[in-house]
Formats: sequence, structure tokens, C-alpha cells
Amino acid sequence: MVQRDDDELVSESQAGNRDAFAALMERHYGLMFKVAWQWCGVREDAEDIAQEASIKLAQNIHSFMFESAFTTWLYRLVINAAKDYYKAKNLRHTRELPLFEDAVFISEELNPEQKLAHKDTLKAIAELPEQLKETVILVCWQGMTHKEASDILDVEEGTISWRIHEARKKIAESLEIEKKKKVKHG
Repeated sequence: MVQRDDDELVSESQAGNRDAFAALMERHYGLMFKVAWQWCGVREDAEDIAQEASIKLAQNIHSFMFESAFTTWLYRLVINAAKDYYKAKNLRHTRELPLFEDAVFISEELNPEQKLAHKDTLKAIAELPEQLKETVILVCWQGMTHKEASDILDVEEGTISWRIHEARKKIAESLEIEKKKKVKHG
């Protein structure tokens, strides 16, 4: 069987082909859940957000105009679904597990001090303002270029660069505060 690309599946989905839509969902549901999980860090909420994004995808597939990669459009849809989910629930999301717990380190085993430093860094990322956090998720965790992230978030590329700069600054400030707390209590 020939593998159809995203554009073919989207075109067929827009024409009402349910099998094509199912194939598109099967191909991208893992990505949708992963972005939702990275956004909120609460498994049940990530599942709900991914389901909500799936519904929005079905409702809005006709609005995809092939001006960017389908995944670029999909990232934006999932991030917006996450924002809408928390607005509707009037919640401020707090992670059930610290980001550190679900992060995977590829390097050699970290010593306890390094693990603590990583945990503090990931806690600082989780506490960033929404716009900075979504930018960090796309650029740092998803490995996107500033251009790709700017397309998804519908902002100028320079704005992405500024957000990354601001995120780094806020993370450094947060780490300095954590360091002072540890020295004081340590």
C-alpha cells in the first residue's frame, strides 16, 4: 500500500473521506498528545486537550489552506486547544509531575547536583508566562527553528528570538533565587 502524505490526506478529508481523516488522526494523535502533555503536564488534562484538539481538527479541517505544512497548522491548533481548555475551566495549570520527572536525558547519568539543577530549570520553565512557555516548548523541546515557531504562533521571527531571550533571562533569575534559597536553608 502506498503511503499518502499529509496534504493528500487533508485534501481527501476536506472532501469528506472519513478513512483519510482517520489515517491523519492516527498519524498525528501522538504528536497532539505530546504537545498537550508538554503544555500542561497533567495526564488527564493532556488527554482531554488532545481529544478537544481532535474535535477542533474535524470541525476545522476545511480551513487548512495548504499555505504551510499541515503539522505547523496542527501545532497551533493544539496549543490553542490547550489555552481554551484552561480558560474554560478557569484554571491555572499546575503539573502533576514536575517536568523533570518526564524529561528524558540522553547524556550519561547525572550526579545528584546536576539532577537538582535540571529539576530547578524545568520548574522555572513550567512557571514561565504562557507566550514564553509555548515558545520554549516549540523551539527547545520540539527542536523547531525560530521561523517554524513563528509560523505556528503567528508572530514575527524576531518575536520568537525575543521570547527565547526573555525566557532564558527569567529562567536564570529563577535559578538564582532557588540557589539563594538553598544556600540560606542548606
